[in-house]
Amino acid sequence: MEKVVIFILSLCTLANLTFVVNSNSLTLRLIHPHSPESPFFQANLSHEERIRKSALQSQLDSARARVDVQVFLYVVKVGIGTFKSTPPYKEYFLEMDTGSSLIWTQCEGCTKCFKQTTKPFPRKGSSSYTAGKTEQTYKVSYADGSGTRGVVARETFYLESMRRGGGITKIQNISFGCGLQNDMTFANRNNKIAGMMGLGWENISFVRQLGSQYKGRFSYCLPVIRSRKVPTNYLTFGDITTPRNAKTTTLYRTMQSTGYFVELRGISLNKNRLNINPQVFALQNGGRSGGCIFDSGTPYSRLVKPAYEVLKSELEKYFSRVKGLKRIKGNLGLEFCYETKSSEGLKNLPEITFHLQGSDFVLKGESGFEVVRGGFIVGRNYFCLAMVPDNKSSVIGAHQQTNHRIIYDTEKNMLIFYPQDCSKNPS
Repeated sequence: MEKVVIFILSLCTLANLTFVVNSNSLTLRLIHPHSPESPFFQANLSHEERIRKSALQSQLDSARARVDVQVFLYVVKVGIGTFKSTPPYKEYFLEMDTGSSLIWTQCEGCTKCFKQTTKPFPRKGSSSYTAGKTEQTYKVSYADGSGTRGVVARETFYLESMRRGGGITKIQNISFGCGLQNDMTFANRNNKIAGMMGLGWENISFVRQLGSQYKGRFSYCLPVIRSRKVPTNYLTFGDITTPRNAKTTTLYRTMQSTGYFVELRGISLNKNRLNINPQVFALQNGGRSGGCIFDSGTPYSRLVKPAYEVLKSELEKYFSRVKGLKRIKGNLGLEFCYETKSSEGLKNLPEITFHLQGSDFVLKGESGFEVVRGGFIVGRNYFCLAMVPDNKSSVIGAHQQTNHRIIYDTEKNMLIFYPQDCSKNPS
């Protein structure tokens, strides 16, 4: 979720954390939005319907949709609190959000509540819940007008590690928001989402609270989805071995957003630099608009319109030289589509490169396009550029991040990335 403004009215000082394990990394299941395990999963949706909804979600001013297009959000499962039960905590799904910082969940006693299938967190029944002598309050407002307010407290969180040996990692004294007035709308009628896991810049974010043990790092590897079978995804905190071909670029922040900005300087098609003025990607109005962010909550990349139009024009020239292609309207919300007479036409799609400060982020084939084989809507094989135009800013979204290991280093202000087959080695 991008362009998030956070107002903390009063926030307690972060306490020293206590871990029950001594490890330099922690790996959790990251539930893909198209996985049957996801609270957003809709079994009756075809591949094309998922594309259409993702395209609509990508075109919104905020990646958080307040209507039924909200289907492309990654979630994690956590345990919170200490109770006389087995297990000794309450389990909740939280939306992973690199565009905001606060970790929060809806709490029992809320006066303005959103619907969820699990009961709100019963804070008064948890022996590890600590709010201090004077309750500290918070207010978070998101770009689409939704928001949450409540009290800041400390709690014990339980995370199921997916590393060899598994087990539960117990982390005490996490500062989190207990949402009591929540103006949030989740699409699914049987909503299981209870709150957010903020992974943004601020010290209150989950990754920053984990502290020096995990070096302010988190990473993921998103696979290209070619069928209803969705590979397992993971969210890793801490050390991860990087190969020699790993590339880096500087991460930036602005006062108006907690998102992770990168400096996008240009675009190439099959290694040919396009005639795009780099200034169209620059931050404008004191950081209130423009710029480019990395955001896993935006399904398809958004490009500022001048850059999008140049890329589209050059792709038209490229595909005009390819036999067996026909320009079509795919009715998927993606405006640049071609039908091909055979599945062979879906191979060897052109390479698109985002030129970042100090390194290139290369999109191979299906990372730049959505491919539909034997589609129901068109009835044949076709592909679409998996990007949408935007009037204000650019976003490198989840589809373009596929088959790359993405590592956010919040201590060194650095984004590290390298190609990886995320369907075979997602952890």
